[in-house]
Amino acid sequence: TFPPPPSRPLPTLSRMAPTWVSDIPQVQPPVHQDVSERRLDIQRSPVTTWEQGVSGNGQGPGWRGRSLEQQGSHALSQQAELIFQQLQELRQLEDEVQVLRETSLQQKMRLEAQAMELEALARAEKAGRAEAEGLRAALTGAEIVHKKLEEESQRELEEVQRLHKEQLSSLTQAHQEALFSLTNKAEGLEKSLNSLETRRAMEVKELTVAQKEAELLRKELSKTQEDLTAQVTLVENLRKYVGEQDPLETPSQAWETERQELLDTVQNLEEDRDGLHATVELMQVRVQSLMHMLTLQEEELLRKVQPSDLLEPEFTKKCQSLLNCWREKVFSLMVQLKAQELEHRDCVKQLKGQMAELQEKVTAQSQEQAILQRALQDKTAEVEVERTGAKALQLELSRAQEARRRCQQQAASAEEQLKLVAGAVGSSQICFQNTLTKVEQAIARLPSLSNRLSYAVRKVHTIQGLMARKLILAQLWRGYLNLELEQLREERNRLDSELQLSAHVIQQEVGRAREQGEAERQQLSKVAQQLEQELQQTQESLASLGLQLEAARQGQQESTEEAASLRKELTQQQKIYGQGVGEGKCAPLCGLGWFLLTLIAPSSQLCKRRWLRWRLDFGNSSQTQRGD
Repeated sequence: TFPPPPSRPLPTLSRMAPTWVSDIPQVQPPVHQDVSERRLDIQRSPVTTWEQGVSGNGQGPGWRGRSLEQQGSHALSQQAELIFQQLQELRQLEDEVQVLRETSLQQKMRLEAQAMELEALARAEKAGRAEAEGLRAALTGAEIVHKKLEEESQRELEEVQRLHKEQLSSLTQAHQEALFSLTNKAEGLEKSLNSLETRRAMEVKELTVAQKEAELLRKELSKTQEDLTAQVTLVENLRKYVGEQDPLETPSQAWETERQELLDTVQNLEEDRDGLHATVELMQVRVQSLMHMLTLQEEELLRKVQPSDLLEPEFTKKCQSLLNCWREKVFSLMVQLKAQELEHRDCVKQLKGQMAELQEKVTAQSQEQAILQRALQDKTAEVEVERTGAKALQLELSRAQEARRRCQQQAASAEEQLKLVAGAVGSSQICFQNTLTKVEQAIARLPSLSNRLSYAVRKVHTIQGLMARKLILAQLWRGYLNLELEQLREERNRLDSELQLSAHVIQQEVGRAREQGEAERQQLSKVAQQLEQELQQTQESLASLGLQLEAARQGQQESTEEAASLRKELTQQQKIYGQGVGEGKCAPLCGLGWFLLTLIAPSSQLCKRRWLRWRLDFGNSSQTQRGD
């Protein structure tokens, strides 16, 4: 037998160990150990009882083996408790490591999400910068386009001014005259419009006054009707009363005159009411006709609007103001406006006819000028030919034919040149007309383009202000995000360092616990081997003791059988003794002593031998006595 191993204390944790180690509950010994101990006690109980029966006081080698087994089982239970506690600590440490890993993973996920957000913000910032650069590029492009348009417009204006100075000088007088006449007509129209407006205002005032009078008359009529009905009822009641009291009393002439006057006033009021209704209906018809004419004029105005005017931003305001003015003035201007429109159309037709006549005159003059130029060129060419011919005739009469040929060739070339000049003049006229139309279109487009440019410049300034604000906010937000990112990185580094330290500490503690568990496991395995050997020895000793016990039981059975046979013989001997009481005394006393000896120690071989000798002696003596 071996002494139980000393109980080792639990491993102490280092400073960086977590605080939950002290909260681990004490583990109770497992139940299966109690069951195994009970089984061993049950198996040991017959052996110990037999050993106690053999040893007498229970202080033999069996009790010593049982105490050793109890000590070994107690040591095993303590070692099992320690192992179980260490396993629980290891499991708890593994759980804590898993929790720390999960928290580290969550923190990593959060950091990754924050990194993604920062990347998205960086992308948004890049997109904002790209947008700002694009807007700046668009701004520069717009400025360049604006400059180009200004330069082109200036060039076109210079060309137009240079080309149209002569034509404008010739046409300004006619236009001034036409404008003077048109201004006079416009002034007359404005005066007529003002007069019509005043008339319309007067008519509106009269209409409102008439409506108020009509309302007052209606109220008075309703009151008079009510009074009349009340008076009629009173008259009827009085008639009934007077007719019942005194038939001779009749209504007086004053009452009849008053009644007649009231009836006349009622008729007059009804006639006035009918007249007012008629006037109101006529005014409504007139207003409806005026509204219809107004809608027609608005449609004509919209039809007359050119598509190039729609590009102007102030066109809608002008149209709205013009429509409002027309709606205010149209009630009193319809008839006169029709006449004025007819006069205006006639004037326009006359002006167009004058313009057409002037254009025809200009074209005719240009044609005449071209013809005169051609004739002049022909004459100059002829003069030159004559001069050259005269010189050639004077110089070389022999070369007259060649000069003639040359003159013919020159004439043909001159004709071709004249044709080319005529074509060039026609093409130049066409180009001149095209340039005129282009210049007019450019002049018409200049205000719209200037408005668009001013609007674009204002928009660019607003965009610059917004982008500057956005850039400032983005820079501030970026600085804030950089600070937050630095804080998060510091926190991440701190958590990583703490996790590494805690993981290192946990690994050290786990290694120590594993080493201690391995050492204790080896010791426990050695103790278990020793206990198995002792158990085998005890089993062998138990087997030998069992064989001895069986032999003792067999001897006890034999002794009990012999005791039973001896008892039978004793009864027989008692009978025999009863028969021969007087024959002899020593032999029975001896037999009784030997019988008591057998009762005291029936298992001893010496007693058996003596008993057999006594029987033989007693039988011989009894036979001799019987024979005597």
